[in-house]
Amino acid sequence: MRDSNALPRRNFLQAGAALLYAGSYPGSLNAAPALHSPKNLRALGRSLHGRLVLPGEMGYAMAAAPNNARYADILPLAVAMCADAHDVQLCLRWAAEHRQQFAIRSGGHNYAGFSTTRGLLIDVKAMNKVWYDLDKNRGYIQAGACNQDMADAFSGTNFAIPSGRCPTVGASGLVLGGGWGFSATHAGLTCDSLVQTDVVLANGQHVSVDDRGDYRDLFWALRGGGGGNFGVNTAFSFELHEVKDDVTIFNIVWPGEKQIELLMALQDIQRNHACQISTRTKAYPDAPGAHPKHAQLLVATLGQFFGPREKALEALAPALKLVKPSKSDIRQMSYWQARDYLITDDPNGMYDVRSSYVADGLPREALERMLHWMTKWPGGSLLPQNMGILFAIGGKVRDVACDATAYVHRNANYIFEMESAWAPIDSPDVVRRQQAWLSEYFAAMQPFMLRQSYVNFPSRELPHWANAYYGTNLARLMRVKKKYDPGNLFTFEQSIPPA
Repeated sequence: MRDSNALPRRNFLQAGAALLYAGSYPGSLNAAPALHSPKNLRALGRSLHGRLVLPGEMGYAMAAAPNNARYADILPLAVAMCADAHDVQLCLRWAAEHRQQFAIRSGGHNYAGFSTTRGLLIDVKAMNKVWYDLDKNRGYIQAGACNQDMADAFSGTNFAIPSGRCPTVGASGLVLGGGWGFSATHAGLTCDSLVQTDVVLANGQHVSVDDRGDYRDLFWALRGGGGGNFGVNTAFSFELHEVKDDVTIFNIVWPGEKQIELLMALQDIQRNHACQISTRTKAYPDAPGAHPKHAQLLVATLGQFFGPREKALEALAPALKLVKPSKSDIRQMSYWQARDYLITDDPNGMYDVRSSYVADGLPREALERMLHWMTKWPGGSLLPQNMGILFAIGGKVRDVACDATAYVHRNANYIFEMESAWAPIDSPDVVRRQQAWLSEYFAAMQPFMLRQSYVNFPSRELPHWANAYYGTNLARLMRVKKKYDPGNLFTFEQSIPPA
């Protein structure tokens, strides 16, 4: 056990009144009155090894902006660009003593806007070093590293940490919520490779957490229990996976015919090659107009096969023979070339998201309902390419017991995700109609779902969100929360409550 850099002060929880709306609930208009002043903020800034960025200063607009621009008007009191764990400790103590709401940010990609705030934004992006020790088979990252930072460090080697595909997503949020990526079915979730992490707790201690020391219960919770619930993670250690063999990428689009048969075939392909292939399969219209016709709905699959091209073609043959693709890119390449091919910055801009898990696959009736709701899309200026996506998350992910880590969704083969997105040119009425469509569509699909949702695809509109995110692991997570954060310092709209 390591207990380092603890500040010689009383526990944050003893500082003044209990902190209200602490965590990262943006726009919490009922928060306790801020007891800050420019003088106090300047004192905090002088104490940081990094930088405190105030409104009006150069860099503030960039530092404050979240990925989901629908929350861009939630402007922080200040942005603390932390350089190390010492800065994180100071910021947490300042927020507690001044009863000031705060949010924690590593990448800023929280879909529901929980990584922004009207209080103090504690940003760890400047803590972004990545390194490795091949003799120990370990990769090390600081909490501000993003997917691209990890790829840059490991590209050219024969080793990798299973991670996500969006380059700017923060690795902290990724691993703490589980960690889907195109390697998940073959190598497991990002959290499944985690062996140790450093955390600043609510009491101000900076501790090392793993599955052998005094914090085993906390280590369990941090592998799938979501970011911002138990402390501020400052660094992570991972077991490395060897990736010396080539993979085969595929990017295939079919015209608007035999969509149900194609989607059934693609699910069979994933099921029959559960640990060898990873797919992101979807249907979407060929133009942004309202109420697309059934014949306008295209089917597409993107992903990688862990093996040579000829074996990938054999696996994909049932779908390739069913309908001639309008686009077919199937190529063998190195793991790192494939990673660069598969990256995306989607979603970006202004958007809303819903997600559920699928146990085995979507039956014909579910696919018919999905396509029917796609034809009901009310329209907007953007092409709705993410109306219904099946992210494969079975294979190796299912080899771990549901209660072995906080990530409970080990009984699923897919995350089913749907989005609406809009641009500034879209009127408020267009946005309202899109959001109503999304809510009704999501509800219509629930009979075919596990009633579970991915905490890294959060939604403020999700009913029974705690059970959806954590299922049968919720009660244990609440006990861990009470043990390490009894005063509920880390709280936001969808934070885990103490038992």
